[in-house]
Amino acid sequence: MWQGLNIADWTALMMMVMTLIATIFNVLLWFSTQKTVQLLLKQVKHQIVSGYSEAKYSTVDAHRDLFFGIISNPPLLERFAEANDFDPKTWEIEKLSSFLVNQVLLVYLNQKTGITSARHMDGFTRDARNVFAYPTVKAYWEKARMVHSHDFRHFIETEVLQQDESSPSSS
Repeated sequence: MWQGLNIADWTALMMMVMTLIATIFNVLLWFSTQKTVQLLLKQVKHQIVSGYSEAKYSTVDAHRDLFFGIISNPPLLERFAEANDFDPKTWEIEKLSSFLVNQVLLVYLNQKTGITSARHMDGFTRDARNVFAYPTVKAYWEKARMVHSHDFRHFIETEVLQQDESSPSSS
């Protein structure tokens, strides 16, 4: 069968085999490239989410530093309170309550965006219930809840506050 082939037939056969091999390798390369692109997209999304999380942390840290800078300077706190007509002790409690809510928010965002593992959600929810059990935090939440996203408000009001109010220990 192979003996009757001339050089042109052998060349055509070799070209066909080489084309088949090249096609197989191109298909494998396409699959590999597709997987690589998917992996790169996941990495870019994670970097974006991480950057957003870092920006939130930086903002909360800056607010905390500013707050502690004001309360650690009694003359400044007194002048600030007098100029804005508020009680410094009440203001301090409100700011501490806002920091606690923001801390819960940061952990919530990290859970939602996948930075922190979802398997820790139950423990985080219990911690959030402990934070929102403080009367000052609940009072602050009632004033500030509308500035937070719908998802976060829903989480606090259905998973944290509702559970807290329905548990036997809160009666």
